[in-house]
Amino acid sequence: MSKVVIKPNEFIGGAPMETRPGVRDWKVIYPETGFPTKTLILGIVEIEPGAHSPLHKHNCEEVYYVLQGRGYIESEGQRYNFSAGDAIYNRENSVHRVFNTGTETIRLCVVGGIMFVGLLPNWPTKSPYEILE
Repeated sequence: MSKVVIKPNEFIGGAPMETRPGVRDWKVIYPETGFPTKTLILGIVEIEPGAHSPLHKHNCEEVYYVLQGRGYIESEGQRYNFSAGDAIYNRENSVHRVFNTGTETIRLCVVGGIMFVGLLPNWPTKSPYEILE
């Protein structure tokens, strides 16, 4: 039987998004965490106050649900403010990053699309997205 539930102590950190200070990128529902995913992944990204994720892009759609915090996303050079309870859509290959302008850690629930399908069965790869800074 396939894995169905994952506990927080099983999440995997260390993704390339963590090259920026104050950023944690937890792999939750990923092949590396024991799930036979084919079209979706789920992660949690945390960004400390005053920090931002690296400027990056990837070849899939992605959505964020803002669990906690406030800030703005820079997408294709435009800034869009957000706070807890908001949802964010990133088009495939859009250049984007997230800035924390608040006093608490931003916590994003991140669902990514099929960028990984073309990489299977050679998963995991070093990085399925391109860091631009």
